[in-house]
Amino acid sequence: MSRLWSPVGDVTDRQPSFGVWVGEPAFPARPTAPPARALWRRSGALLLVAGTLATAMVAGSVVAMVDRLDASARPRPAPVQAPSLAALNTAIGRGESFLDGLYKPLGAAGAVQSEHYGLPIRVRFPGLRRWVLLGQSDAGPCRSGGCSTPTRITILGSSYASEAYELTFATPTRADGLRLRASVDWGAGSARWRVSVTATAFDDPAATAEVWLDDVRLGTIRSRPPGGERPALSRSFAVRDVSHLRSLRYTVRHATQLAWMYAVSREDTARSTALARFMLHAGFVPGRDLRAALFGRGRDAPRDFSYRHEPFLDAYGDCRLDPPATPRAYPYRSKACLADVQPYLLAARHDTLLPTIEALQALNRGESPDSSYRDQTALLPLAITSAGRTADQLEGMFDRLGFGIPRCTPLGCDRQRASALRTFAFGMLETVLGYSSGEISRRRYADAVANLALRVQIGDDGVVHVADRVAYRPALRGGFLSYWNRDRRYLRPRGLAQAVVDRFNMPPEYLGLKPTDSETGFDAYAFLALYRCARYQVGCQLVGTAG
Repeated sequence: MSRLWSPVGDVTDRQPSFGVWVGEPAFPARPTAPPARALWRRSGALLLVAGTLATAMVAGSVVAMVDRLDASARPRPAPVQAPSLAALNTAIGRGESFLDGLYKPLGAAGAVQSEHYGLPIRVRFPGLRRWVLLGQSDAGPCRSGGCSTPTRITILGSSYASEAYELTFATPTRADGLRLRASVDWGAGSARWRVSVTATAFDDPAATAEVWLDDVRLGTIRSRPPGGERPALSRSFAVRDVSHLRSLRYTVRHATQLAWMYAVSREDTARSTALARFMLHAGFVPGRDLRAALFGRGRDAPRDFSYRHEPFLDAYGDCRLDPPATPRAYPYRSKACLADVQPYLLAARHDTLLPTIEALQALNRGESPDSSYRDQTALLPLAITSAGRTADQLEGMFDRLGFGIPRCTPLGCDRQRASALRTFAFGMLETVLGYSSGEISRRRYADAVANLALRVQIGDDGVVHVADRVAYRPALRGGFLSYWNRDRRYLRPRGLAQAVVDRFNMPPEYLGLKPTDSETGFDAYAFLALYRCARYQVGCQLVGTAG
């Protein structure tokens, strides 16, 4: 359970009865061990993960080897026209607006970066001085003894420009004491969007509930309203006023660290200081992140830092530390933390992301493209690779898929969709090699990735193209698709490996369309800023030593 901060920055190590306690002592802690059945299910799922990975190691190694050999023999793509400076400036500006809207200040506590845009409903019970945030995963001890999770969400409908949900919030006496119907009309007219919330049930006769949309109070609901009718709480906003839609959950490794590096590169002292204050208080070192190479940082980190999970040198610190929950935000527990990160690191040795980051880190340190270092993806302990060799293998994978770099697992590589994180990291590697190191043949790949980035960015019209539908979501303007298919439409990951991983998700905070997030936005921004610097010598102060 996270340490809990009050709005004035005080900390209590006691657990709440439900939700987030604010300014009031907690009940005496009781053991919170999960039921035996839940432990059995988790153990079974862990065995399934371990078994899947173990039985696939040899097959995955063979698949990876075939991919490398076959891809290297494929013809190089024809040169593409590089994006203009004006097009890059427009895309980078849109990306900045997208990311800036997800920055969440927390007062004296500092600030975090929210994961994504959604419908962040939270409820405050004034008489009890408690908050319950949609998507919280741990209710703590509760009076009835049968509480499961503080909230639940069920989708009621989703269309081109609207969506509706049923939300359930725990009260002190019932796990489902407050039920709400929340809907959003994204095209409410006059360039506005509207959110409406109605109570369908409130079974705690002693309580009132304040309903908030992130930092905006929508109104108060009474358990026994005069006349027996509960009015709908409604509020409309300008179409570009979307910061109230930033998610309640945050991450440090995936987003807040990147937000700090982003703020430092833009010389935004106020934001970088607030983000650093939060991380330092939680035990993190600002900038010590496995993705630091994307912002030209991390030159002093060990060469294999992306694979380190050990005290005092940990690329996955959020798996050991316990970032705090506040009345406005709570930490997301990454699936990479499962079984002390070992399954993730095992799978990552068959993937393309960490090797690409390792190659970028070597180049940022000033090493030549041919400088050798240990190949973390090889079965043999003495195998070596280099930034240039890694780029060769990635070029083959790009040629094979034809529209980006796929995500790979021990079972093989995805042939239906490209991954934004892996494609943009590859674009950075090709940019540094092609434009800074003089390897002219690699520039065509950097140009190709830059064109892809512009094509998978959600435009000013707010229209999102999914594989099987089209939707209007104005909050997503400027975001970049996290996965896309051959038609450059969003295609959510599926399959056996994804299904196994999804079993360990936290309870959902939002069930709507999430084709992009902070992590993808920062990676795309870092790539486009580096590419613009290399191609046009503009904005090079944003990319640090990588430029």
